[in-house]
Amino acid sequence: MKYLKSKASYVSLENQFLRFFLVGGFCAFLNIVILYILTGILNFHYLLSVLIQTVVVNYIGFYLNRRFTFKKTKGNFWEGLLKYYTVMISSFLMVSSLMYLLVDIFRVWYLYAFVLITIMMMIFNFLSHQKWTFKK
Repeated sequence: MKYLKSKASYVSLENQFLRFFLVGGFCAFLNIVILYILTGILNFHYLLSVLIQTVVVNYIGFYLNRRFTFKKTKGNFWEGLLKYYTVMISSFLMVSSLMYLLVDIFRVWYLYAFVLITIMMMIFNFLSHQKWTFKK
């Protein structure tokens, strides 16, 4: 019986991660579009563009992850939003530091750097949101 219970939890985690991956993919796409428009077309500095797209897209990500990924319908919305932004601020600080390192120091094109960093941050963000933001 323990095996079935643990296997069910494992399968649930896989589905939850898949949903997180889908929401994250959608948000990453929005982030890249906004980053390109702000930096590539409007000539904003790439770090300012990252800040703007982080604030805008994270609200969308919070809503989708709350409803679709973690299926949390109860609990304080504002507390969850605060926790979500706390995780995402720490993520933003790591992303900004890595963006600076890759773009200014190693001369990687800003969009390539952002895609690489986004992939790296996926596990950190998933575990942070699963274990803290949307903990049941």
